[in-house]
Amino acid sequence: METTIKMLDSISKLYEQEKKVEEKKREKGEFFNVFNTIGLRTEEVRLHSAFIAELLNPKGSHGLSQRFLQAFLEVIETSDDYLDYCRCGHNDIVERVIGPVNDMGTEGGRIDIIIEDGNHAVIIENKIYASDQKNQMLRYNNYAKKEFPNGYKLVYLSLDGHEPDDCSLGKDEYKVISFEKEIVEWLEKCYSISDSKPLVQSVIKQYCELVKQITNTDMDTTYKNNLMSIMLDSKNVIAVGEMLQLQDEWFGMILEKYIWNPLEKLAKQKQMLFGKELEIAGDWNGAGAWIYREEWKYYGIFIWTKNRKYWADMFVGVSWFEVPNRKNKISKKDRKDCKLNCLNSFDPNDEEWPYGWEFLQNDIRNWNYEIIDNIVQGKVFDYIKKKFEEIISEIDELQLRMP
Repeated sequence: METTIKMLDSISKLYEQEKKVEEKKREKGEFFNVFNTIGLRTEEVRLHSAFIAELLNPKGSHGLSQRFLQAFLEVIETSDDYLDYCRCGHNDIVERVIGPVNDMGTEGGRIDIIIEDGNHAVIIENKIYASDQKNQMLRYNNYAKKEFPNGYKLVYLSLDGHEPDDCSLGKDEYKVISFEKEIVEWLEKCYSISDSKPLVQSVIKQYCELVKQITNTDMDTTYKNNLMSIMLDSKNVIAVGEMLQLQDEWFGMILEKYIWNPLEKLAKQKQMLFGKELEIAGDWNGAGAWIYREEWKYYGIFIWTKNRKYWADMFVGVSWFEVPNRKNKISKKDRKDCKLNCLNSFDPNDEEWPYGWEFLQNDIRNWNYEIIDNIVQGKVFDYIKKKFEEIISEIDELQLRMP
């Protein structure tokens, strides 16, 4: 125990030093990221597919011809002359429509990214948080067999390199890659390739940093090495191993103590009820908590994520939490022009969030280990409490229907 306490003390001191380094970087503007600023962080089509496709396009505005594409082919272990670069670069590289989905679900759909020369193709299915569609990979394989009989590469790209769902697959081969490994490796190659074009290089660096953020791999290298030095010390390895076994349980208890329990107390103060949905089967389902009045029946004020694995992109809004056969939804007619002013995102056709929703502010939007200090200090709960109180107040003021 004494050894463990000493190790934790060393790590705490190292952490405090790193916070000071980060503050100096912040003062210099080194944390500025245009993709975060304009709210495209997890936009699969508008940012990630579009940006990756632009780099892969030999006729792209980066002005480096096929060099980024060659680097990508190397990363996915394909010959760098697999494609005829002079014939690549059609307009429909992103979101190529390959026809309506047929009754059997084996043909049609939209391909996220495709680079092809008429003879060969690289087809990329890009998954950030969306779930797989039935027969999705099968449909792309069937399309590629017809259009590119000389050969094609089907690539499944996800945050952490997980396999596609069985319901999506046919029997054909595909390559699985991840943002956290292969895409970062490729972007670092692109960064070196673009050293003669500083503007292109700067944007690639910012995008690479964004990818590291959404995959929780953006820890400073020097800090990480110093941490590893402490953790690998022969006196500490057993203690580290013991703590790692409790990692998930520990983080769950952090959330319980500093967010969920205070939210339950808040609900009682507001004469409301509290619910949460955390024990979800599988890593790729949503999770969160809500508070509601008994007379609201099926609607509550939610704090939620669509990706519990990373507790990423937490948002708040008004939604239903249990509607058998969805017969008790608020109708579009009743919802019209009912957006709450305290929530900044609204779609009148959205059946799940009838009065709007919004992401948490950027510094607490992702509940990863980097913001534990903010969680423990109460900053996260204070923000949620303020937002919930704003929503409750506006619901009462407007006398909105919450059946």
